[in-house]
Amino acid sequence: MAENPAFPSGVPPQAPPRKGQKVPLPRGRYKARGIVLHSMKYGERKLIIHIFTAQYGRRSYITKLSANNNGRGLYQPLFILDFDAWAGRGELHNIEQPQMAFCLGDMPFDIVKSTIALFLSELLYRLIKEGEPDPGLYRFVEESVAELDAMGDGVANFHLWFLVRLTEYMGYAPQDNYEAGYSLDYRNGTYTSEPPLHTLVMPPAEATLFHTLNGCLAEELAGIGLAREQRVSMLERLTDLYGFHTDAIYNVNSLRILSEIF
Repeated sequence: MAENPAFPSGVPPQAPPRKGQKVPLPRGRYKARGIVLHSMKYGERKLIIHIFTAQYGRRSYITKLSANNNGRGLYQPLFILDFDAWAGRGELHNIEQPQMAFCLGDMPFDIVKSTIALFLSELLYRLIKEGEPDPGLYRFVEESVAELDAMGDGVANFHLWFLVRLTEYMGYAPQDNYEAGYSLDYRNGTYTSEPPLHTLVMPPAEATLFHTLNGCLAEELAGIGLAREQRVSMLERLTDLYGFHTDAIYNVNSLRILSEIF
């Protein structure tokens, strides 16, 4: 994993909530860290930002922009921010003094990495429910951002690796019963020696790749040589897997762009 001392040893600093535990937002002022999933302009000089926070899960915030829109650049897909927030009269809390939690040296300027970041942020925006903390998922996403930013060779496989690893946190992962030559029956969540009669299955080649990606580190992706046709085929299979569990994947507009680049 890419080393990044900017990550505090405990995120969040206090005892983390249990997965799915409802945690009310504090009243008054508070500090938070979170990952930007989505932002949209509201009126002439306001921005609504959906942020996956370490302590409070996915939350929606609002901020005022200056006359020349200074500060909007901080709310890019998968940027990790430390910020102050305070409760206003409505449901949206206000953001003040946002800062990058650590400096992204490559991702904002590399078209391939920024396209991956756009896809992953949009996917997470569709998948993660409002207000449900998930410390394990948060840590995985935060560390993955650092991995993507630092990665050299192997970046073309990163989105596949992320989608495979994400199945564990979403509850979509199959049983750990892989054997060489098995297919992956993702309707029943298991590897199987005999292909099932239904079509919700990855054939042995893709099932092997799923198993390989699930067992490797991001830094090992450069050693997995895939042709473009293999990446496209695997992305289609993973889209079907996610689509079996949720329609959210089909609302990810950047999926088509990702398919064209890789």
